[in-house]
Amino acid sequence: MQAGLTFQTVLKFEDGMNQVFHHFSIKYLAELDDQSLDKFCQDKRVIRNRAKIAAIITNAKVVANQPARFVDQTWAPVHYVTLDHMLTQPAQPENYQTFISPFVKSFKSMGLKRMGPITTYSYLQAVGVINDHLLDCEFR
Repeated sequence: MQAGLTFQTVLKFEDGMNQVFHHFSIKYLAELDDQSLDKFCQDKRVIRNRAKIAAIITNAKVVANQPARFVDQTWAPVHYVTLDHMLTQPAQPENYQTFISPFVKSFKSMGLKRMGPITTYSYLQAVGVINDHLLDCEFR
């Protein structure tokens, strides 16, 4: 949900959005309709941006309807192995434009919405496709 938002804004609404969207359950979100979208746009616990909420629902439906394809689109380009950048200083995602572009195109071809390069890169980090933890990071 971060696309185009400051991290502070996302954190401010995190608890409410987890409640409202059932911890972003694909199963729950994929069953929602336009009435639900209207309801969410009025809920003060969430970031009330209609396009962003609609994208959450649309993306859940895409993933729910094509789970194997989504996994393949996520992992096949790196041959199902985590890409470890072995960093000694923080990564600069803008340096990975060439790498990330095929993922963005692939996700958009599936019908995913609002998946630009930064959101896609963040997603790939979150699911373990990319390891950008510094070599001395305790989360490595």
